[in-house]
Amino acid sequence: MQASPAEEMETVDHRGVLRLQDQRAQVVDVLPTHEYGAAHIRGAIHIPLARILGEALARLTREFPVILYCRDSL
Repeated sequence: MQASPAEEMETVDHRGVLRLQDQRAQVVDVLPTHEYGAAHIRGAIHIPLARILGEALARLTREFPVILYCRDSL
């Protein structure tokens, strides 16, 4: 039986983000567009949370880890 996406999620700290980036992680900013424009991690893919389910499969590569963050995460 395959694990559900929720079962595969983990919370990571700054070191964890760096480790995942070494594994070619895709950093996804889920902020609304106006907040993304104000500040975001360089190189982040912008997919607002309201559209994440509809766009993630089309825009992200399944073979690499995904890091979702919002401003509270910075």
